[in-house]
Amino acid sequence: MALAIQGARLDGGQLCSPNMTSWPRRARGRAPGDARGAGLVALSLALLAGCGGTGGAAPAESPAPAPAPAAKEPFDIEEALARETGELPARELRAADWSARVFGAGEAKIEPKEKLVAISIPLGTDTHVECFVYNTMLDSGEVIRNFIELLDPAKVEVARVVPWEVSVHRESPAVFVQALYLVPTAGGKAAGLLKIALHADRARPIACLHDEVGYVRTFERLAKGLFDSFESKSAAPRPEYTDTVILRLDKVPVGFETSDLLKDEGGQRRWFSRSATFLPRDPKSLHIEDEASNVLIDPQGHIKEGVWIETSGGKANHRIELSQKKNFEYEYSGEVEGKKVQGTFTPAAKAWLSSPVATASALARLLKKKGSFDLKQQEYMPSVDPTKPVDVQYLRDASGAVTVSLKTMRLVGSLAPDGRPEAFEISAGPPKLTVQRAYVRGKL
Repeated sequence: MALAIQGARLDGGQLCSPNMTSWPRRARGRAPGDARGAGLVALSLALLAGCGGTGGAAPAESPAPAPAPAAKEPFDIEEALARETGELPARELRAADWSARVFGAGEAKIEPKEKLVAISIPLGTDTHVECFVYNTMLDSGEVIRNFIELLDPAKVEVARVVPWEVSVHRESPAVFVQALYLVPTAGGKAAGLLKIALHADRARPIACLHDEVGYVRTFERLAKGLFDSFESKSAAPRPEYTDTVILRLDKVPVGFETSDLLKDEGGQRRWFSRSATFLPRDPKSLHIEDEASNVLIDPQGHIKEGVWIETSGGKANHRIELSQKKNFEYEYSGEVEGKKVQGTFTPAAKAWLSSPVATASALARLLKKKGSFDLKQQEYMPSVDPTKPVDVQYLRDASGAVTVSLKTMRLVGSLAPDGRPEAFEISAGPPKLTVQRAYVRGKL
């Protein structure tokens, strides 16, 4: 939902306009009684059903905004952005195999689709919150990138894009991003605010959107309530262990990593890790990346085989498979930046590579002892080098601080008693980049 701005301009990416008027926009092709659910962004179900993988559909075309009517009540942008609803009652939602509760001004409309269930939730404002419950795991960053790209640069001017929250709900992270945009109209420029929330559940991820200036905390409260209350009969198997860390740039949350220790159908243990980062390039855009790995662990905690995938901008940066051969030799194959790679390597220690589980266990034992320690080992990190393992050092000094060093990167902070990261600062200069554990359950 856009608001008309008289003589608005952008200074350094910031919206500058002391005088604004409300713009009760109507969606093209809708009857007046249906206009309340219309925002500027075209929420194409064809896109929403397919987004999340590197082969997702192209963003839908946004409809041209209607001409702005005459000004009515002048107000400023800060006041518009600060708008919130009052308390809204909780309402039950039910579909074929799941249920949830959501706050709303009226009953939500539920519409099952082939790959998702669409939910339209009224707030009592000009537009509804639109949520989508998917039936398969998604790449979190790719989904959010597709939603942001609904803001067609040929028709709108993005003024600011920023993540404002990363939190954990039912053991899975949720990311909240907002995009402030401008639209030229016959009566001047209009402003809109697209708010996006994605709950990265492994089995039933949920995305929510709201396209209207203001109502940020209302939207956040609604989305979190849905994420927390969601109960599915087709939930993913509960892992033996799970943890989530949140990445922050100064105080801004810009990513997460969630790791699960699972048992597959054959009883073998797997370490499944997935992450997404949303690093600001400038005030108007984000560099978004997804990473995922699925590692089979042998009974001693070593890497038996695994696959690592990193994507950005809808394309794969790398996809690498690794497997044990014989005499401590590993074979790797895959693609890096579109080029095929294949070969073998043997770790310098003439030993199988430690999995994250074995590394954490070794560090946990060292943490129980007093004083400093110095653990050096080789680890496989395809994002750093897919052709050979990387030398990594874990050093605890007399003060108790732990430094993790690899290549040119240094992280300084603390480990949790289970040997997993608790809190670290990445030494890369200002602004400060930190990693903080947000959730943990189970034992390694």
